[in-house]
Amino acid sequence: MDKDKLDSLLYSRVSSKNDNDSNENFKDHYLEQYRMYLHIFKSTSDRRNKSNEFFLGLNTAIIGVLGYLETKSVSNNTSVIFLFAPLVGIAICYCWYEIIISYKQLNKAKFKVIHNIEEKLPLSLFKTEWELLGKGNDYTKYRKLSSIEKNIPIIFIVLYAVIFSMGLPWDLISFFIK
Repeated sequence: MDKDKLDSLLYSRVSSKNDNDSNENFKDHYLEQYRMYLHIFKSTSDRRNKSNEFFLGLNTAIIGVLGYLETKSVSNNTSVIFLFAPLVGIAICYCWYEIIISYKQLNKAKFKVIHNIEEKLPLSLFKTEWELLGKGNDYTKYRKLSSIEKNIPIIFIVLYAVIFSMGLPWDLISFFIK
């Protein structure tokens, strides 16, 4: 979205009055909205972290149960578990991956809004920080969290694929392939 469109959306209700009392109230109101928006931004980050904790815990539990069943060799029926549990795990990881992408897009939009608001404030703290970090383009200065974060579900998907392939009845499959 171009800057003019963002400005027209963000500042659609800006008062054009010039009296000092109204102007002071406007500045106070403006700063309060900025504070509230930063609070919303923080709560979004907290939700993102809780989401990651949930999916990491869920996948760890699935892998743990599969590991326990493998070491105990409870019964011959566990081979079905080693076929279906990895498929469920892959589906869960796919959802997790998509949620990470969604939070990445949401945070990107929130930062655009914050940077735009900061242009009207005396200091542009977030924009300055982003500049110092090379705008996320220089890996020696900053690695984007979402690019690291989305590797975790992919690692679990690979692990689930290995478990699934180990649970396949290869003797039966090789019979049909010959």
